[in-house]
Amino acid sequence: MGTIENRTLHALVDAAVEGLPPAAQAAPRSIVEIGTAHIVVLLDGNAAVRIGRNPGMAPAMRKRQQLVDSIPESVGFLLPRSLGPVVELEGLSAVATRLIPGGPCPAGDGGPGQLQDLLSSVSSIPMEPLEGLLAEPLAFCGGSDWYRIQCEEVLPRLDQDVQERAADAVAALADLEPVREVFAHGDLAGHNVFWEGNRIVGVLDWDLASRSDRSTDLACIGAWNGWDKLPLIAGSPDVRRAAVRRNTFRLQQVAFALLNGRPADEVGKAVARANTWLRERL
Repeated sequence: MGTIENRTLHALVDAAVEGLPPAAQAAPRSIVEIGTAHIVVLLDGNAAVRIGRNPGMAPAMRKRQQLVDSIPESVGFLLPRSLGPVVELEGLSAVATRLIPGGPCPAGDGGPGQLQDLLSSVSSIPMEPLEGLLAEPLAFCGGSDWYRIQCEEVLPRLDQDVQERAADAVAALADLEPVREVFAHGDLAGHNVFWEGNRIVGVLDWDLASRSDRSTDLACIGAWNGWDKLPLIAGSPDVRRAAVRRNTFRLQQVAFALLNGRPADEVGKAVARANTWLRERL
């Protein structure tokens, strides 16, 4: 699952760029294995084509592109807006989008001022016009069913010596007090935030955008850009909530692998990473 033959991949790209100028269609292509759910093909200097790894992803891809295309330009950074419709071939789907310049910053880098502005801009996106396009909170690991999945499917797979601390982390997330909800990107870090020098220029991958609270994106920023920066970005209540979310990240990755039918060895690696993280960090 998740492997696409080279012939099919390029046929999908051909279909996605059919309406683009000839120079874009003929541009050199480079394949980027960029995410757990998607492959990205870059058309040198012209566009990016996002391809779903698994069949049946077209409805979700259309919904996600409608969301991206509906976010106001005033957000202050570039978005991967659609350059054409979502196309389908052999059950797989693809879409051509604007090419975002720059690239991700190394783990641990990123100026607090830029990160604070990023968090403020994202959390200020108006939700009402986008309401029907937003994902469930925690959609990555089961959405409204996330707690049951953790208790019944994830925790029993962990080594016995870390199961109690994992259960405590899951319970802490379930017990977070409700606070004011805002727009949350859901994975606001790493390869989804593009920089040019010391400035953030664009944000990719809006699949997990939801109605949540600021700690959702703050936790992602801390996990990638450095936890020591968070007190310079947000207040202590948000930082504490972000820590609760961070403590379940490895467990969420196990749930994702299970929910998406990943091979047993991939699930095993996710479990091993969770065991190690729990021993070393909790």
